[in-house]
Amino acid sequence: MRNEDQPDIEADKAIDLPASEQPDNLRRNMLRFAALGGAAVVTVRPGIAQAAASAMKCSIPVPDSANSTKWIRNSDGALVAKNTAKSIPGPSSPLAGEDVKNSLRYGTTYPGYTSAQTTTWNKYINNLTVGKQGYTCFASVQNPAN
Repeated sequence: MRNEDQPDIEADKAIDLPASEQPDNLRRNMLRFAALGGAAVVTVRPGIAQAAASAMKCSIPVPDSANSTKWIRNSDGALVAKNTAKSIPGPSSPLAGEDVKNSLRYGTTYPGYTSAQTTTWNKYINNLTVGKQGYTCFASVQNPAN
């Protein structure tokens, strides 16, 4: 306990600190950082929601339009010439992103197709690389947040 004759040590410390480190300025700076952090969360969240929605609306052509006449080999999902043994043609229309997500995650078959067709097409989809048609959709359905 201090008496009135003793100097106020805390007041002396505050006076010796540079202006940017004074207690009031520290509080203001903390509030500024908190406000900036809140703005960052608000701007990132809609992007995540948009990515989730785009995964449901996108589609993957199997095979891509540049190779629409080729078939897909059952064993590895590679593109081969039409009527090659142990290969099948692609589906009649692009596969919906939501169907691809469910098939890859839960093992469901594509609506109207067999298990063998689904397995072969999933192998093709898993081989998609950056720049290939359907890759962006494939990447969005791989996102764990979707």
